Amino acid sequence: MEHTAHQHPITGPKVYAAVLAALLVLTVITVTAAGVDFGPYNTVIALIIATIKASLVALFFMHLRHDKFDAIVFLGGVFFLAVFLIFTLFDINSRHTILPSNLKEPVKEFPGAPLNKPVQPSTGTAPVAVPGK
Repeated sequence: MEHTAHQHPITGPKVYAAVLAALLVLTVITVTAAGVDFGPYNTVIALIIATIKASLVALFFMHLRHDKFDAIVFLGGVFFLAVFLIFTLFDINSRHTILPSNLKEPVKEFPGAPLNKPVQPSTGTAPVAVPGK
């Protein structure tokens, strides 16, 4: 019975150095982008940079680029995560910010609050039912 050696793909140090350089550049971009106000796009930009960095780590350091099936599963997961986040961001961006300065008139009552009942100070004890009332 003869065993053949299983050949693993060998990635050279130049590739790892290039990926390291790319990760360091993306880290500098992340820190720089954190200091800049992009308005409502701050979260989107941060997520894009983080996704690129995570993909580089998974594809090269976890060797997913040599295993096509696992790489497709990983990239499919990243794709569906992006789709779900995009729908979430669309929902958040469609909402109006409610601030006291945005209100046309002061709020006089709240939904679910008791109507026309005077507020009594709390005594710290539960109310006692009085028979006959």
